[in-house]
Amino acid sequence: MPTQPERNKEVVRRFYEAVLRTPGGPDFATIKELTDEQEAELNWGHPDSGVHRGAAIGPARHRMHELTGLDLSAITIDELVADGPTRVVVVATNSGADLHGNPWRMTVLELVDVVHGKITRKRSFYQDTALLRDISLEREAARA
Repeated sequence: MPTQPERNKEVVRRFYEAVLRTPGGPDFATIKELTDEQEAELNWGHPDSGVHRGAAIGPARHRMHELTGLDLSAITIDELVADGPTRVVVVATNSGADLHGNPWRMTVLELVDVVHGKITRKRSFYQDTALLRDISLEREAARA
């Protein structure tokens, strides 16, 4: 029988499989089944970085993805590490392009809390927040 940390790791694995599913895009039914996200911390260097709760999580995450030029289809999950009774550490590689089409790529660590089989909290830490901040602010200024 799998341990609680192993079950939590499986929840996170299934979640990312659903998010990154190709072809056809995300499997929203599975994502909904596996999440009860109450809080997300987005540390990407931009003034909108920080802790977002409840209904504010989705729009904050979308804004970050849009301003950084994140290519969701290029995200890779490199490792999942069960860390205690409720936490799974995700090591991922994200990439995208700035306003001029210059590519960027970096490691991201996510601390994911899983309670009763559902993801309740995610904290993301990016390798180069200064780069993401600069890309975001330039894209914002171009839209103004």
